Amino acid sequence: MAGGRMAGATQLEPSLDPAAEPSRFSGHMPTLDGIRGLAILAVTLYRFNIGPAYDDFPGNLLFGVLGHGDLGVDLFFVLSGFLITGILFDAKQHAYYFRNFYVRRALRIFPLYYGFLLVMLVVLPFAFGSRGELFPEATENQAWLWTYCANFLMGIRNEWCLGSFEHFWSLAIEEQFYLVWPLLILLCSRRQAMIASLAAVAFSILGRIVWIRSGGGDAAVELFTFFRFDGLGLGAFLALYVRGPAQCLPPSRWARVSVAGCAAGVVGAILLERRLWGLNLALVAGFCAALLILALASTPDSRWGRLWRSRALAFFGKYSYAMYVFQLPLIVLMAPILTAEGLCASLGSVFLGRMTYIALMTSVTTACAYLSWHLYEKHFLKLKRYFPT
Repeated sequence: MAGGRMAGATQLEPSLDPAAEPSRFSGHMPTLDGIRGLAILAVTLYRFNIGPAYDDFPGNLLFGVLGHGDLGVDLFFVLSGFLITGILFDAKQHAYYFRNFYVRRALRIFPLYYGFLLVMLVVLPFAFGSRGELFPEATENQAWLWTYCANFLMGIRNEWCLGSFEHFWSLAIEEQFYLVWPLLILLCSRRQAMIASLAAVAFSILGRIVWIRSGGGDAAVELFTFFRFDGLGLGAFLALYVRGPAQCLPPSRWARVSVAGCAAGVVGAILLERRLWGLNLALVAGFCAALLILALASTPDSRWGRLWRSRALAFFGKYSYAMYVFQLPLIVLMAPILTAEGLCASLGSVFLGRMTYIALMTSVTTACAYLSWHLYEKHFLKLKRYFPT
């Protein structure tokens, strides 16, 4: 990869029992904050890339690239698989394995998730007498949101039917992953868990192929949990791989080849406007996994290392959860005073209007996420100290 020095299979002294001592990939890794920041920026720019059509070059190319920022969700899946599996594997020998894991996850996820649903679907409609008017689709089907089953509702109906809450599908998939994965990691050896991770990847890919070839719905193939396990599975496999006796990464040259190959496949699928029987999602997952390897292998003083450890990416990574949750509902809440169409008209330029809208909405989302973290979320996280990993 041009412009940076990548470490190869960096090794430490081998350990007879990988789970008996901490992995060098345990604990907080600044590199992962950067990856999380990149993922949320991609998704955020994608969400706000709306407005009148713009066909002139190079603006159309820029908006076209931003239009594929939803691939950041796949990067989140790979990252979650890596982080959660690592946490679980490192805690296998600890007392209160299940209790501590689930309580810590609940403290991180539930306050914002359920607090946001409460405010958006109960408090605001009640306070302003507009019950069901702000978010009609979500209000009508809110039971699926409260139970982390949004992806199942939309998959069964084969349509994106939750309006400004349709992005909660990925949060549902991750929560469902948390329900089954701790037991598998506890019961399996490292080698068995690695095999199970790869099996999950294979079944996910094969399931999509069979579904599409048999005439299954387009939305469902992106929404059902068992069709989206390739990213989580690849992340899980990598977490277990680096916790082997040598505690090493796959050679970075493999990752570079994988990044290039998967990127070429994804671009080809986009240009051909074909879904390649569901293989495009596998290519995206592979690309994200290879990108994660490259990031972990980068030395701190290399260009890539400085990028992943940059304060800017770390900042967005820190507030990524709230930014993701707030994005689509904020479009509705801000619509009375800020729309892409309105900016295009007032500025007399579609390009400037859309770019200004993206910048303003990203700023509003970031500000809301910042306030949410410091005024609300972080106070729940203080309780984590009572449930150590």
